[in-house]
Amino acid sequence: MDKGKSNSISRREFLNMASPLGKVTLDNSKCTGCSLCVLECPTGALDVSPAGENDTYQLVFKHSLCLACSLCVEICPEKCLSLERVLELDKLSAPAVVIFEDTVVRCAECGEPVGSRAMVDGITARLIAAGQSLPAELELCPSCKVKAQFKSWEPIVG
Repeated sequence: MDKGKSNSISRREFLNMASPLGKVTLDNSKCTGCSLCVLECPTGALDVSPAGENDTYQLVFKHSLCLACSLCVEICPEKCLSLERVLELDKLSAPAVVIFEDTVVRCAECGEPVGSRAMVDGITARLIAAGQSLPAELELCPSCKVKAQFKSWEPIVG
């Protein structure tokens, strides 16, 4: 047996491994604000809340509600979430922590929500990188997109 190495772990490491709770972290550079993680979270540890004025919203995380089930990590299309099994006693009674904040893009025609600014900007960047032109309907809601398509059609005279 090698006397210089120990196979033991610290008490803190053991408690973290045995913790029934988890901690979600988010890579803001990848997140599009789609909120699928919120919809998938069975405990409400992840939630969306309005953040004041100007159509700003926040994705918040509550440590005391996270059971480290990893459903949020699995559903995330951008793979920007990570989960660590950890017990942070000082966070159990703390309020929810903001892990993402963005604005809502509203339809240029009717004002209905279209998506998050990060999502629209991500689509724009992908289209430009692919050498494609930006469609005029990019910031329109589904109803207004259909109306815009039909406006370009000439009536059929019979």
